[in-house]
Amino acid sequence: MNPFEQPTRQSIIAILFILGRIFRILLRQLWVLILVFVFNPKKQAFSSFTIGIIGLAAVGAVASVISYFRLYFYIKNDELVLEKGVLRKKKVTVPLDRIQSVNFKQTLLHQILNVVSVEVDTAGSAGKEFSLQALKKEEANALRDYIENNRKVIAASRGGQKEKDVFSAEKEEALEEKTPAKLLFELSPSDLIKIGVSQNHLRTAGIIMVFFLSFFDDVEDALDLKLTDRLEEFLGLAQEADFLPYLLIGIPFFLGISFFLTLFRTVLQYFSLKFWRTPLGFKMESGLFTRQEVSANLQKIQYVRWDSSPLKRVFKMVAVRLPQAASIQVTRKLSANVPGCYHEHLSAIRQAYFPKEKEYAETAHGINWRIMFRMFLKQGVVPVALLMLVSYSWLGNGIWVWLLWLPAALWLAYLFYKNWHWYVSEEGIRTSWGVVSQHAILLQWYKVQAVSIRQNYFMKRRGLAHLVLFTAAGAVKVPYVRVEKAREVQDFVLYKVEVDGRSWM
Repeated sequence: MNPFEQPTRQSIIAILFILGRIFRILLRQLWVLILVFVFNPKKQAFSSFTIGIIGLAAVGAVASVISYFRLYFYIKNDELVLEKGVLRKKKVTVPLDRIQSVNFKQTLLHQILNVVSVEVDTAGSAGKEFSLQALKKEEANALRDYIENNRKVIAASRGGQKEKDVFSAEKEEALEEKTPAKLLFELSPSDLIKIGVSQNHLRTAGIIMVFFLSFFDDVEDALDLKLTDRLEEFLGLAQEADFLPYLLIGIPFFLGISFFLTLFRTVLQYFSLKFWRTPLGFKMESGLFTRQEVSANLQKIQYVRWDSSPLKRVFKMVAVRLPQAASIQVTRKLSANVPGCYHEHLSAIRQAYFPKEKEYAETAHGINWRIMFRMFLKQGVVPVALLMLVSYSWLGNGIWVWLLWLPAALWLAYLFYKNWHWYVSEEGIRTSWGVVSQHAILLQWYKVQAVSIRQNYFMKRRGLAHLVLFTAAGAVKVPYVRVEKAREVQDFVLYKVEVDGRSWM
């Protein structure tokens, strides 16, 4: 029975989230003026331009509230329909079998009010056409269950199968409904701390620095502070005394702030993470203040990727990504990406994605040694040349110290070459590479959409090529292989794709 046959509105609570979104936009535009009003009230801040922005925001708020009453969704003729618009009405229709996933998101306010934000991802969507701000949790679950329980039957009937095949699909769905979801693993607080410690803290430091530099002038002007002059005065005094002690204190302090921010963010985002094996694939729940529930349909998962940093290897953990065939709007934030798990959990995920992986013998291959020249040029020669050029004005003849990096760069290039391996079996390929951070990908042949052999002038002269395997969720590249071997693999993969009757999505 279709519970959404009649046009249905969101929960009335959605108005709160609509107004909240407008308030956040206004806050991002006028935060400098708010600083002036709080800390420097004597300064004239509210110009006619500012009043105009506030007026436009007020008009937008009224229009958004009206849009709530003009938005309906329903399911009719095996299609999910969304009608919206104030002055111009818009109707969006997507067949149920085209829907890739239905994901839930709950902020702290969502959890208090027992509603969820619903994101419906469709293949080929140019935007988030199906995005509901607030839906009662019971209705959201009913919507997702109805879509998932009817998708296979609809796909079978659209494909022109015989009536008995459709009946078999219905029977398979009924069996899946009786199969309970299995909890594969749950991250404990100590696991989250390990993951937070092993995250990329330099990236957080870079974000903080860019944010600070972007708004430094605005804050200085708003509060009538001469921060630039004071900083120059401080640096001048520091140079007279000795800049090195300040540097030795400042850098660890800055990195310490980045470390704690990354750790705090990781714990909040992945708090109480649970990873389930469902009849249709995987489901991940995580978050403290913002609770997310993300589904990954096993049929849509194109390949499995896992990565490990040096600290993750100390903790015997890996980060896992499950790229899905979906629209260009699927972000990492809404993807089934596990920030860290143990190797037994990875084995369970690989087993679900590629059940017969261990039954097929693998043939190990490496890459050509000439890739070391490319890596040495990229990581050694070019950076050293740029550093020497930039630092000549203040180092003088001391720029030759940068040459000390070249032996280390050559050693890293050698390790990169030695660590790059790819393993081919009858039904798939597994790649592994990396020096400091290590990476691996597992791909089944029938998921491949196209195979490309790429060569530049240098590679063509030496009979080398990049072998690129394209999937609906990105490409897997094997660099610097003999062109004869690349063409052999290309022919084999295209043959496997042609004769394999399984659907890649």
